Amino acid sequence: MWDSAATVAIFARASQAEDPSVAAFLQQHLRNPKMKEVDVLIVGAGPVGLLTAYCLARYGLSTYIIEQHDRSKQTLYGRAAMIAPRTLEMFDQLDLVDPLLQTGFVVRGQVHYDKHGERIDVKRYASSDIKDTFFDFLLLCRQKYTEDVIHDGYKRVSGQSVHYGTKLHSYDISDPPNSDDYKVMSNLQPTTGSAISIKSKYIVGSDGARSTVRTLSPIAFSGSQTSHHFIRIDALVSTSMPLARSGVVGIESASHGSVLWACLDHHITRIGFAFPPTLWTQKGAQLTQEDVVAEAKEALQPFGLEFERVDWWTAYSVAQRLASTYRAQGRVLVAGDAAHTHSSAAAQGMNTGIHDAVNLSWKLAGYIKGWFEEEVLDSYSIERRGIAEKIIDQDTIVATLTAGEVPERYRDDPGFERSRVLSELYERNQALNVGLGINYPADACTIVANNNNNLAKLKVSPGERAPDTLVQRPGIRLPTRLHSLFKNRGKFSLMLMCGNPGRTAASLQAWHDYLGGPDSHTCYQGDLFQHLTIMNMPNEHGSLVEKLGIDDAGDAYFDVDGSAHERYGVCEDEAIVFILRPDGTIGCSCALPDTSAVIRYFAGFLKVEKRSRGEFNGDGEKALGDGTTGEVDIQVPNLESEGGH
Repeated sequence: MWDSAATVAIFARASQAEDPSVAAFLQQHLRNPKMKEVDVLIVGAGPVGLLTAYCLARYGLSTYIIEQHDRSKQTLYGRAAMIAPRTLEMFDQLDLVDPLLQTGFVVRGQVHYDKHGERIDVKRYASSDIKDTFFDFLLLCRQKYTEDVIHDGYKRVSGQSVHYGTKLHSYDISDPPNSDDYKVMSNLQPTTGSAISIKSKYIVGSDGARSTVRTLSPIAFSGSQTSHHFIRIDALVSTSMPLARSGVVGIESASHGSVLWACLDHHITRIGFAFPPTLWTQKGAQLTQEDVVAEAKEALQPFGLEFERVDWWTAYSVAQRLASTYRAQGRVLVAGDAAHTHSSAAAQGMNTGIHDAVNLSWKLAGYIKGWFEEEVLDSYSIERRGIAEKIIDQDTIVATLTAGEVPERYRDDPGFERSRVLSELYERNQALNVGLGINYPADACTIVANNNNNLAKLKVSPGERAPDTLVQRPGIRLPTRLHSLFKNRGKFSLMLMCGNPGRTAASLQAWHDYLGGPDSHTCYQGDLFQHLTIMNMPNEHGSLVEKLGIDDAGDAYFDVDGSAHERYGVCEDEAIVFILRPDGTIGCSCALPDTSAVIRYFAGFLKVEKRSRGEFNGDGEKALGDGTTGEVDIQVPNLESEGGH
């Protein structure tokens, strides 16, 4: 039997060069095989918690995710249903979107009826005329199916599953001298069996509006509770209403505010409406399914409505609350409804939570790996909390309008009309609601504002999402989506839009010299980067090296009609490097031949050491002491002299 300490040392030396986390894992389990130690404990296994676990596992971290409800007893249907275009793009970047598209109901546009059943024109709703994305629609898919897709992905990349029926009882953060980095001790209580203790580096609370993680932490959760009560029903129904399966329908009810009619997966329809205050006073907690079905029929008047099967229903009140911070005690983070709550009127709850998870995951993974300065992790709370504030500001008006009441700011408006005001509000906020217009302010960290006059005419700016366009692979004259070329793997993408290489040769040479020089970002230790080049030229005969003149700028693609360059605002006689964060947000732009902006950008938040060029050859291979690159001349006996052939 090998000596335990010696075994640890051997495995550590063997794995350290490839992945330090492997050495840490082996040391941990050889030291105490029964100790449960993970990088991140995630509390709450809704879409936000599941996606956080999936992303972290995809980036190479160990996770343990719990859900206090027993899956077999949990409400299977209902809950969040609308997936917005930017959220679909994020799922696509994470290789999760295809099964959702196979299941959900695609919605483009909206139908609207007044209280008399007459169809009326409204200016704009969230699903109207969505542009600048190939996901130019809303996808209506009940939360159960979204969770199933993410959970399957999590099991695929991690080999683990959710620990259902397990509740967080308490956690404690300690910092004893000479301790390891697993400073969060959490006490878990399964529904059956004995208590479990988990040591983790961080704990993420994605456990809803009544978050245990947030409650146990010093994070305040302030806001207001409205007197409005709403009903949501998912059911198999039949109706006399025209265009009932067209997607989303809005009905101005004389008695129940703005009625939502949304076509869901598997022939199901969601009906939502405000519950009359007098009836709520009478029924309250004694409300039954028969009551809400009867109210739904009343709300849909003058159209007829019959129920064949009810899958789910709920009655809820609206609370608009916001966490004081999304990070506390250094090691505690909150996301989704644990960080912000608002009504479902604009369908922003799950979408905002998904954006939280994507924003948090790459920052937390990189910080745990030792790549980033702490400011990067701090930026999660700053960026995402700012977006939640905007959504809550909008929701205070939308929730009042959908309840059938007049918001305070419109009470003196003699021309007030609910459908018109709602339409105008959605038009102003469409970019926010579909997610494509979300942008983050420059922070001199991972988002650096353009301060070069050569970048003034660009059509995209740091802090915005990188637009998706069409390009072609070499020789293949079929379009490829740009987003498919830089999937979210927790890395930064450096995309060079080099115009016409015949006119930007000097800039291309400067990029080549930079990449091979001692100041290059490729000298940083760690697998942090991926590269690609987009050329504004025909996809004709010839090799890429001959066309570009360089061979170290990543895979190259053709922008044959110039539309990609046009969308980004790059001319054919200039070369611009766009640095994209792992979440697809533009972090920085750099006009070649000057590469100093790239150097400054990464120097601003990366804390990993740089390797010297003497250690690595031009292809990034480890150089041996004699200058070779790992090839060994093996002396093989002369088989012929041995009599063999």
